[in-house]
Amino acid sequence: MNLVAPTAFKGSMSPLAAARRLARPGDRLLPLSDGGDGFLECLEHGLGGSLERVPAPDPFGRVRPVPVLRLPGGGIAVECAAVVGLAGLERPDPMAASSRGLGEVLARFESEPRVWVGLGGSATVDGGCDWPAFRLPPTTVFCDVRTDLVDAARLFAPQKGARPDQVTLLAERLAGLGLPNGPRTGAAGGLGAKLLSLGGELVDGAERVLDVLDFTAACRGCAAVVTGEGRLDASSLEGKLPVVVARHARSLGLRVVGRFGCRGEGWEQAAALFDEVSFEVT
Repeated sequence: MNLVAPTAFKGSMSPLAAARRLARPGDRLLPLSDGGDGFLECLEHGLGGSLERVPAPDPFGRVRPVPVLRLPGGGIAVECAAVVGLAGLERPDPMAASSRGLGEVLARFESEPRVWVGLGGSATVDGGCDWPAFRLPPTTVFCDVRTDLVDAARLFAPQKGARPDQVTLLAERLAGLGLPNGPRTGAAGGLGAKLLSLGGELVDGAERVLDVLDFTAACRGCAAVVTGEGRLDASSLEGKLPVVVARHARSLGLRVVGRFGCRGEGWEQAAALFDEVSFEVT
């Protein structure tokens, strides 16, 4: 029996769909997220809880229902990518895209005993500049990157559709908000900094998800761990979930198999952490 523990193959498969795709009969499934796409799906699969929907605007102000997860034992989990993410947008436009929808969702739950925020996959680079005023309850922010706010626009705005001249403008806009810097503050276009300024705790999303879902317990009785995502490249070594899984699995003495959609520059160094690697998963 293997533990099948991938994250999302962006634009193709959610974490749970990927786990089912990679599994063989008798395997144990543990879909995972680093705070980005599929965050709620992984928590619901691993912990239970109940999904509900609340209204919120997308990055261009169109209101529609978005999911939140009511956690066992109390509290709410929210997924940034499901509220102000790129999925479903006709075209990316980070100069105009707003993360206000995420702020409005969080404002609805300011009386909750705890809030978990999966922070990644946003279409925005605005640092929460037009969020409503609200009090943040005890909040854990599962960040998908370790990037500092000062580097957020340079590294991620092009992925969200920004031209080179717009990257400079977006960096200036973030710098002018007076938000804190530091590890993970650049997550989701500066929303890490916004949530830190409101009292949220920024944590490594992949590491904390493995802890919350008790990865070590899930590995018991397994011969190997199968993990993966859409792409393996040099950036995989910057805390991407499959690499975190590989390191934990190896520390438990388990064989690690990586399954990826494609490879990019620098993939060889990341591949060295796996006992077996294959590509072109569709």
